[in-house]
Amino acid sequence: MIKGKKILLVGPLNAAGVGGRLEEMKVWANALTLADCEVSVFSMFNANPYFGSIPVYESLDILTPFSSKSLLGKLALRIWGSKPFKRHRDNFYLSRKWESFSTRFDHIILFITDSSRERLIFESSSQTSVLIRFTGTIFDFTNLKRDAGLSSLPYRKYVFHDPALLFDYSPAISTHFVDQTAIEEEKLLQIPITSSLATFAMIGLFMEVKQVEEVILKFAQVPDLKLLIFGQGELESVYKKLIAQNKLSNVEIRGFYPSSQMDQMYSQFDALIINSTEETGPMTGVEAMAAGKIILSKRVGAMAGRLADEQLLVDANNSLENTIQSLVKAEKDTITEIRTRLRNRYIESYSNESISNKIAQVTLN
Repeated sequence: MIKGKKILLVGPLNAAGVGGRLEEMKVWANALTLADCEVSVFSMFNANPYFGSIPVYESLDILTPFSSKSLLGKLALRIWGSKPFKRHRDNFYLSRKWESFSTRFDHIILFITDSSRERLIFESSSQTSVLIRFTGTIFDFTNLKRDAGLSSLPYRKYVFHDPALLFDYSPAISTHFVDQTAIEEEKLLQIPITSSLATFAMIGLFMEVKQVEEVILKFAQVPDLKLLIFGQGELESVYKKLIAQNKLSNVEIRGFYPSSQMDQMYSQFDALIINSTEETGPMTGVEAMAAGKIILSKRVGAMAGRLADEQLLVDANNSLENTIQSLVKAEKDTITEIRTRLRNRYIESYSNESISNKIAQVTLN
């Protein structure tokens, strides 16, 4: 493993500073810094100080001499982000200015979906090492098949969270698997494990893909159990309306908790529900494992491999309602055993140390 390398992490960050992509980029930034690398971050927009002392750049920094925080910079940013400049933004990663900037780095890591404009970096002829860390599920492998013809093939890598995300497809490009870890590991591991199973939770951005409304309605049928919803997003008013219409006193929206308060959030419930139609991880899965929580999940992302327990996986043959009722009726010792087993699996396979080592190996070897 070669240390002392310059690494650029690239991903489209949002203005709110929330979401799994940001948290995962933080994990990789920390891991590579620990491996004695010089890490920088780039986002087309929203270059905020999310990474401590690690420098964060945005397109304006490359295109102009203005700081995005200055008056001229803010004006330039508004112009650059306007509709007439869309074509220029779409082709930004083909520009000479980007080429000049990117050649400063030994390795570039893209935290993107398969349809992101940042994919142009991967598809370029540059002999700089470029790695895609996929942050969205791929259902159509057309782009990956086309990648097999890249002239830069020897300098390219894919990194998936879990083999299940390939759906038995075998890429021509070097492919690796590195799962996620909990940023606030130390705090989460201190949360006491109990035999309680009365309060459930869902965590994440309030988006259609999370299928939160479906779970809210299911809890209308189990008034003795509680559902807490953590996060934020455009569907919050929809959730509130659904709760009010059904007069649900056992369902609450608790809002967004930053990573620094993760332990406070996980201390409020006994079990996490992952009802998404698609995920690559999710990060909440490993966090809940570290916190010693029961996890009920659809077969999405890396969850089946993480849980390694059919009774915790929800599908057509094992509905969420049946899974909840079965576990609620279980002996207290059984609940404690499941929670302890999941925490131990986290410590063995998903700890900060384990995942950081894999990140450094995949990037630098």
